[in-house]
Amino acid sequence: MQTTTTAVNNEKNGKLVKGILVGAIVGGAVAMLDSTTRNKVRTTAGTFKDSSKGFYTRVKENPSEVKDDWMDRIQSASSVLKEAMNDAQALYEKVNDDVVDQVNQVKEDSTEVLSSAREASEDLKDIGSKVKDAGQEVTESSENEYEPTNIPGSETRTPGSTSVNPKTSPNTTL
Repeated sequence: MQTTTTAVNNEKNGKLVKGILVGAIVGGAVAMLDSTTRNKVRTTAGTFKDSSKGFYTRVKENPSEVKDDWMDRIQSASSVLKEAMNDAQALYEKVNDDVVDQVNQVKEDSTEVLSSAREASEDLKDIGSKVKDAGQEVTESSENEYEPTNIPGSETRTPGSTSVNPKTSPNTTL
């Protein structure tokens, strides 16, 4: 089972590589139909050929000079990379000290604000409950103590009116 799976994968990978190579060749051939592209390729290939010949000649004539030149370049690049790493470390420490401390402070402050808001919410619930209880006491006591009665001959006033029952009014003439 394992060998057939490997064979199938190798066959698929082989087809993929072949397809990529054929596509690259066809794409390169189509690109070469343009005269400007042909000239650029020819110029670039000639420049690369000349520079590689020059490098090969320098290495052949004086290998220690080329080696020393490359060593100097590598050391220079290494020192630049060390400086960049030191700068990155300093930046990291600055960010860690400044930003992280500020983030932690904001986090603590927001925790305190949330705690205060929760306490205020609980206090508001208690106040609301007390107001509701007081309202219920007022409505219950007024319903129980003051029941409306209809007494014949009493004044029939509604709040805000000044009308008087004519039967009991002393100023009425019949």
